[in-house]
Amino acid sequence: MALSHHFVIYVVITPLLVALLIPIVNRWKKNWIIPLTSLALVISLTLSILLLPNVLASGYLSYHMGSWEPPFGIEVRIDFLGLFMMILILIVTLVVAVYSRRQISSEIEDGKTATYYALYLIFSASMLGFCAAGDIFNMFVFFELTAVTSYALVAIPGTGRAIKASIKYLLMGAPASILILFAIGLLYSVTGTLNMADLADKITSLGYGPVVIASYVIFITGFAVKAALFPLHIWLPDAHSIAPSPISALLSGLFVKMGVFGVIRLVHSVYSTNLSFDLGVISGFLTWVAVAAVIYGSIMAIMQRDLKMMIAYSTVAHVGYILIGIGLTDVRALMGSMYHIMDHGLAKACFFLCAGSIIYQSGYRKIDDLKGASRQMPLTCAAFALASLSIIGVPPTAGFISKWYLVWGSLNADNVILGVVILLGSVMAAIYCFRILYYMYFLPPLKGNWQDTVGEAPALMVGTSWILAIATLVLGIVASLILPNLQKAIEVFYIS
Repeated sequence: MALSHHFVIYVVITPLLVALLIPIVNRWKKNWIIPLTSLALVISLTLSILLLPNVLASGYLSYHMGSWEPPFGIEVRIDFLGLFMMILILIVTLVVAVYSRRQISSEIEDGKTATYYALYLIFSASMLGFCAAGDIFNMFVFFELTAVTSYALVAIPGTGRAIKASIKYLLMGAPASILILFAIGLLYSVTGTLNMADLADKITSLGYGPVVIASYVIFITGFAVKAALFPLHIWLPDAHSIAPSPISALLSGLFVKMGVFGVIRLVHSVYSTNLSFDLGVISGFLTWVAVAAVIYGSIMAIMQRDLKMMIAYSTVAHVGYILIGIGLTDVRALMGSMYHIMDHGLAKACFFLCAGSIIYQSGYRKIDDLKGASRQMPLTCAAFALASLSIIGVPPTAGFISKWYLVWGSLNADNVILGVVILLGSVMAAIYCFRILYYMYFLPPLKGNWQDTVGEAPALMVGTSWILAIATLVLGIVASLILPNLQKAIEVFYIS
């Protein structure tokens, strides 16, 4: 058997294995921890990219653990959407890991560095496993591993506020986990299988009875909490604003997308698109809740006076955009949702890294204190400005492409109102983003702020922020190279 056949599983286990090594390495070579973390993510990213030609050629890759055939054996199954997510996860986690080398020392004690990077790698690997899981139970296991490590990473500074935010996050996340596990039990009770492909066949043959419908509703509810969909978002603002800035970047840029991707996986790979049409009331309700999320999250972002809190509430709004595309059950709308997952993941991670750099250099996190910031931190402010254009949806950024497809999907579905909401959300995004930029570039510093002693962030922190900012622009320009493959992968869901 060719070594390349095992790349599918190596992508997931490489970060896990290195995470196990970090406590050992910490005892005799502490300075190896960060290079090892980066190396593990580089290896997984390289392997993911090497898998891309095979996935594009065959549609998906399947790896059977222990050579046991599914549905009895455990299957690792990677299709284009899953690989799309895995590459996004690895790019963002690698960039943020490099950024952490300088920044994280200002937010956690030196003695916690090994713990931080071990948890970081487990968190990253668990997201990869979630995207690659071929059955709903292992998808749940990886998702829970992601959640548990994220609780710890939020609390790792050890301050009262961090622990309180982590407990609040846990109190919302744990019931959602129970709901998801209960839904898995319901499905297993009527189908006798956990493999997603087998589940889809069984549900089609058995029909959509009360138990199947109940499991659908419970799954959606559980993943909505994990995705921080309004009004189940109450854990998000504190967790994202109080966590160390690199972790804020991962939570906002990646973790909430796992909840959204879970909805996509279940609706289209397990229940099939037909079910979402049969349960039009539920899909319609989800769509209008997403509309409320766009409006509420945007208004709350405008009202904030704390930079990281503003960024956090913006995430609530952007989860709404993504779920509008899912609820429309239209090819172009779902293409917009997937592209927005990528765009928002990069841009919002950039936002939090820029915020972290500002706090690292000056200690300022109040928006009023950002007046005149561009005079002392021009590169950081410019990266924030470029990412802002993508969050707003200004051409030719990736944010413009995703919102274009969301509006197009809305019009295809004869729902002009949703298209108007998406455009309105962009206007409100312009308000909260341009307010920050106006303060940075056009207002004089408050008395005593931004003295000559406050300079630009270290090159490593500036460089990683710029990588993410430039990526939002490049992925808008080269969208025509990605969208055909995305469309091909999504159209499979809509073939009856």
